[in-house]
Amino acid sequence: MVGKTERWFGPGETARRLGVTTKALKVYERDGLIIPYRTESGWRLYGSLQLARLHQIIVLRDLGLPLKSIKQLMESQSRLREVLRLQRESLEARQAKISHAIELIKTAEGRLDEGRDLSLDDLATLTKETVVQHPISIKDFRSRFVARVSERDPTGAASRAIEQVKEEARAADFDKTFQSEMKAMMAEARRLKETGDINSEPAKQIVRRLRALAGTVSLPLKAHEDVVRDAFKATLADAQARSETLPFDSAALDFIREVAKGMRVRGELI
Repeated sequence: MVGKTERWFGPGETARRLGVTTKALKVYERDGLIIPYRTESGWRLYGSLQLARLHQIIVLRDLGLPLKSIKQLMESQSRLREVLRLQRESLEARQAKISHAIELIKTAEGRLDEGRDLSLDDLATLTKETVVQHPISIKDFRSRFVARVSERDPTGAASRAIEQVKEEARAADFDKTFQSEMKAMMAEARRLKETGDINSEPAKQIVRRLRALAGTVSLPLKAHEDVVRDAFKATLADAQARSETLPFDSAALDFIREVAKGMRVRGELI
């Protein structure tokens, strides 16, 4: 029974107060991360215990953990204090980098105010230390991508399709072969991109090689393509917004997609 003195919020108010969407709350519930209180009529309510748990989920998501890892962590160690410690340490690390960058900018401003130019070394240091870029591994990018698919896929169908692809890839030792082949194809795509000819035979050959390589595992069904594509775009945009160095060349991938699009229009791809 809902306590008379405790405050309870519905999904809309809870989402607004925590800065998330009601859809995210449903995803967390679906994945067993949160269990809202339900009234006799079936309405979801969130009290202090649920909000404290939601805080942990949101903090861990902000630290880059996928939902599956968050669930495992919270099942083994659900104390709010530990999650707050992780959040504090992450923010302190960012704060130290930002403070250092601000001091460098102030020094550069002072030199310019005194009428002194910045040397090439000064400019290089300023760029390197103040334009903060963090490398992201392919594993971390993949985890974020899978989490994004889950958020956009309330039925779980697309997520299960992705898991099936991953299982088949592991069984076929696909990752090792794929990474080696992709490295060579990306280098070739970068070179061809400079010419700008998306209809050249070498460009089309890269698409054929990529399709042949991917043919060793099942691809997501057509019905899931929009979810997967939107999730990838969102993951990419998120990494770029964080000034992270991507583990792949997004421009080369865009070139390959344009080549494939032209081939489909001409009937050269099924």
